[in-house]
Amino acid sequence: MAWLRRVPAADPIDRRNAPALQVLLLFLGAEIPLNKAYHLLTAGRIQMDPTQLAVDIGTDAAMTLAAWTGVWLIRRGKVKPATALFIGVTLCSGIAANIAFGYQLQAFDPYPMMLLTLAALVIGRWALWSVYVCIPLMFWLGMESPEGQAPNGSGNPFQNLPSLAMSYFMITLVLDRTVEALREGLFSARRSAERLRLEMRERERVQARLLHLQRIESVGQLASGVSHDFNNILGAIIGYTAQRHRLHELDYDPATDAPAMAQALEGVELAAQRGVAISRKLLSFSRRELAVPSDFDVAAALSELQPMLRQLFGSSVAVELSTPALPCVVHLDRAQFDLVMLNFAANARDAMPDGGTFSIQVGLEEGQVALRLSDTGVGMSAEVMRQAFEPFFTTKPAGQGTGLGLAVAQELTQQGGGSLWVDSAPGQGTRFTLRLPQAAAPLTGPAG
Repeated sequence: MAWLRRVPAADPIDRRNAPALQVLLLFLGAEIPLNKAYHLLTAGRIQMDPTQLAVDIGTDAAMTLAAWTGVWLIRRGKVKPATALFIGVTLCSGIAANIAFGYQLQAFDPYPMMLLTLAALVIGRWALWSVYVCIPLMFWLGMESPEGQAPNGSGNPFQNLPSLAMSYFMITLVLDRTVEALREGLFSARRSAERLRLEMRERERVQARLLHLQRIESVGQLASGVSHDFNNILGAIIGYTAQRHRLHELDYDPATDAPAMAQALEGVELAAQRGVAISRKLLSFSRRELAVPSDFDVAAALSELQPMLRQLFGSSVAVELSTPALPCVVHLDRAQFDLVMLNFAANARDAMPDGGTFSIQVGLEEGQVALRLSDTGVGMSAEVMRQAFEPFFTTKPAGQGTGLGLAVAQELTQQGGGSLWVDSAPGQGTRFTLRLPQAAAPLTGPAG
C-alpha cells in the first residue's frame, strides 16, 4: 500500500484515487489475458470466423495493454490521462465487439458500470456523460449488426434499447449527483482547513508579537531601576574627579606626578561620563527618556573617543581611524553616538579573540556622512546577518550579551534619518556601513 500511495500527482484527489485505480488496472491487466487463454484452451471447437476471432483477441489485447499502460502513467503522476486512456480503449473495444458479435452475444455487461464509475470519480462530469452517450450507441450498433439479429429475422432487435438507455441514464444521474456532492464536501473541508491554518499562523504571529512586547517592557522596567542606581554611583565619581584642579594642595612631585595623575583622572572622568551615557540609553530604550540631539563633528568625536577604543581592545588589536579634513557634522544625540561606537568596538573585540585590526573610516559622500567600521574577525553567516539588528538576538553565550547593541545602533540611525547595513562572510571579517544626513550648518569651531 505504501508503494501504491507514492504517486507524484499534484492533485490531492488524484493521489487518493491512485491506489485503488492501480489495483483495478493491475487486476484487469492480469485477468483479461488469463481468462482469454483459459477459454481458448478449454473450448472444444471455436465457432468464430477469422474476422471475429481477430476482433475477439484484438479487443482483449487492447484492453490488457491499456490497463498496463494506465499503471505506468499513474506511477508518473498522470492519473486522469491513464483513466481516460483505459475508458477510451474499453469503449472502442466494446463497440468493435458489438459490431462483430451482436448485442446478444457481447460479453461487456459488467464494463459499462465500471466505466461510468471511473469517469465520475476520477475525471469529472463531462467524462461521465460522454461515457453515457457512448453506451447506448454501443448497444445500438450491436443490435444493428447482423450477428445480433434473430436467425429467422423475427422480432425487433431494438426493443430493449429504450429501457437500457433509461436504466443507464438513471445510473449516470445518480453517480453525477453523488460524486458532485462528495467533491463539494471535500472542497468545503479543504477551504475550512486552509482558513484554520491561516488563523493559526495569525494567532502565532500575534502571540510572538505579544511576547516580544512583554520582553521589551520587562527590559525597560529593569533598565529604569538599574539606571537610577547607576546614575547615583556615577554622579559621585564625577563629583570626585571634578576636584582634580585642587591637586596643587597635595604633597607630591609636580614634575613627575601631576601630569600622570591629571591624565588618569581625566580618563576616569571620561569613563564615568560614558557610564552616564549608558544609563541614559537604557532609559531611552524603555521609552521613558527622549534623546537630546545636537550638531557635532563626527570626526572630532571619534578622535576624542579613540583613546578609550584603544584601551578597550588592548595591545593585540590595531585601531585605525581615518577622517577627512572637512568637518562631518551630523544632528544626533552625542552621548548615544558614543555608546553606539563603543558597542561596535565591543562586538569587533569579541570577534577577534586572537587579535586583528579595527578600522573606522569617515567621509563625505553625496551630501551624507559615511562611517565604515571594519574588523578582521570571524565574520557572520547569511542567517546571522538577517537577524543581526533584531532586539535580543545574540550569538554570544548566555550571560555575555544582551542582544541590544546593534538594535540600539539601528534605532539611533533611524532617528537621525540615516541607514545602516552590514556586509560579512564567515572568516572574512565584518564591515558596518552607517550613512547619516550631513547637518545643514557645518560647525566652524571645535566639537562640543
